[in-house]
Amino acid sequence: MATLLTEDDVKAVLTMADTVEVTEEAFRQYTLGTVQVPLRIGVKIPAHNGFHGVMQAYVGGDTDALAVKTGSMYRDNPTKHDLPGIILYVMLYDPTNGSLLALMGGNHLTAMRTAAVCGVATKYLARNDSQVLGLFGAGVEGRTQILAIHEVRPLKKVKVFDPVPGKAASLAEEMATAAGIEIAAVDDPQEAVVGCDVVSATSSATTPVFEGKWLEDGTHVNAIGSHAPDVQELDSDTVVRAKMVVDSKEAVLAEAGDLIVPIKEGRIAEDHVYAELGELITGAKKGRSSGSEITLFKSVGLALQDAAAAAKTYQMAREKGVGTEVAF
Repeated sequence: MATLLTEDDVKAVLTMADTVEVTEEAFRQYTLGTVQVPLRIGVKIPAHNGFHGVMQAYVGGDTDALAVKTGSMYRDNPTKHDLPGIILYVMLYDPTNGSLLALMGGNHLTAMRTAAVCGVATKYLARNDSQVLGLFGAGVEGRTQILAIHEVRPLKKVKVFDPVPGKAASLAEEMATAAGIEIAAVDDPQEAVVGCDVVSATSSATTPVFEGKWLEDGTHVNAIGSHAPDVQELDSDTVVRAKMVVDSKEAVLAEAGDLIVPIKEGRIAEDHVYAELGELITGAKKGRSSGSEITLFKSVGLALQDAAAAAKTYQMAREKGVGTEVAF
């Protein structure tokens, strides 16, 4: 028997506090060497303007989780098929025998785990007195990003910029009530940087969303929106100015234009990456070294995050009696 968990089931049991906690532990295990996480693979389906990818991981230690996530990205789905442009599923397996424990919707889980890693990075890299978040991107990831940062640094204000008219205002109205924080939509991207302690970029932009020269001393930056070698969500000035921490050096050097482009420009070398996140968690390297330092966390997303979040989701669903048992 396996447990079938719908998107609503996942939403009902997976909290941001839990997701931040298990994500931190998963990255600790990554640095300790108990994690196996190959780079993602995928196939393009040009006849249907689509892409299908697969991510898998095993996380050892107390987590002991084995999972595979599949993702279909079809740009024409909303207009042609009345379906989301991105459809994700996660399969959680029993690592002791390989049997299927659960099949669950992966969209909400992915939004939670993607934001949670920024919460963990912010915990180790942002100033302790950080209270103002500047947010680029008012989509699903923007919403969970607010929750994740607020989990580790209680926020007093969030300033949101999105180039699509009305999106930032809609997020501000929704999340101000949900999170109990002052949230304001801003029309100028510079307003979402100046005066902010933490800046998070969660957009789908292919060109930089703000200028690195706008960053004030002591700012921490999270960047999760771009993970293709030829595009940049951050400009090279931002990368050059900052102490750079990544989720995986191997993955970022293979997938992140935010790092690949400035390397090709000759402005930095690969050793500009100061540390992987797990090294901060284990204490192998120190996080922020001064109040004036600009820090940057770049993530392209790792399957270990999915495995950890899926295991926690399954645990909570079992405890709360959520989901449907299915015999395959």
